[in-house]
Amino acid sequence: MMLTVVIPCYNHGQYIQEAIDSVLTYQDQPVEIIIVDDGSTDLYTINKMEELKVLNYQIIQQKNAGLATARNVGIAKARGKYILPLDADNKIKADYIKKAIQLLDTNSYDIVYAKPSFFGEVTIDRKFKPIEFNGSDLIFHNYIDACAVFRKNVWLKNKGYDDKMPYQGVEDWDFWLNSYFNGFKFHFIDEELYEYRILSDSMITQINSEDKNNATINYLMSKRGNQILSELASHYSKSKMYSNDIQHPFRSIFKYLYRSLNIFNYYK
Repeated sequence: MMLTVVIPCYNHGQYIQEAIDSVLTYQDQPVEIIIVDDGSTDLYTINKMEELKVLNYQIIQQKNAGLATARNVGIAKARGKYILPLDADNKIKADYIKKAIQLLDTNSYDIVYAKPSFFGEVTIDRKFKPIEFNGSDLIFHNYIDACAVFRKNVWLKNKGYDDKMPYQGVEDWDFWLNSYFNGFKFHFIDEELYEYRILSDSMITQINSEDKNNATINYLMSKRGNQILSELASHYSKSKMYSNDIQHPFRSIFKYLYRSLNIFNYYK
C-alpha cells in the first residue's frame, strides 16, 4: 500500500462524505482510508459512522481523546508507506496525491505540502499563506497545515503527534518543528491542491487568545528551547543585524539575547 489517508472526525459527520469522495477522485492506485471517530456525540455523526461501516470503510471508534491522539491511532494502523492526514471537513485534490507521491518517490524529500483554496465562512483573518520551507521561519510561526503528505517513517521518528500540547489545534506546528530538527526534508508545491473549509466555530478559533498562545509558546520552549535558540543563533549570524554589529560583539550578544527572549512576539 502506497498511501494511507487518516481522517479524524469529531461531530463532523455532515462533511465527512465530501472528504472521502475527494480522496476517491484519485484513481492511479488504491488508497487506504482510515477514519478515526474521536468520541463523536451528535446523532448525525454517530449514524454516519454506522453507515460507513456497512460500506466497509475502516472505522476506529474511541472515547474523545483529542486530535493528536486520533491522528496517532489512525497512523499506527496505517499500512501505507506515505501518510496524508485529512480533516473531516476538508477536501483533497487528486493532483495533490499524484504530485506528492511522485516527489516522495524520488527519495529527495520526506514531507510535501501545498497551498489551500478556502471555502465556507471565509474571512481574511482565518486565511493563512504557506510559503517555501525555511526552518528559521517555522520557528516564528507555523505556515504548514496538517494536510501534507509524508513518509510514515517521519511519524515514527517523531514519536507521533504530541498529545500533551496545552491546547488542541497546534499539534501540527510541533510535529513540523520536530520533523525539521530530526533532519527531514520538506518540499513546497506552490499550487492550490486541497480545499480548506472555514467554520466560524472551528477548533482553531478557540485557541487564538493571548493566554492560550502564551501557554503553547511556553510549552514549545520548555520542550525545544535549546534547539530553537540554536536555530536562532544560526539565523542571526546570517542576518543584517549581525553584520552591522560585528564590530561590537558585546552589544551584538545582548541584542541576540533580547531577540531570543522575545522571539514569540513574532508569533502569528
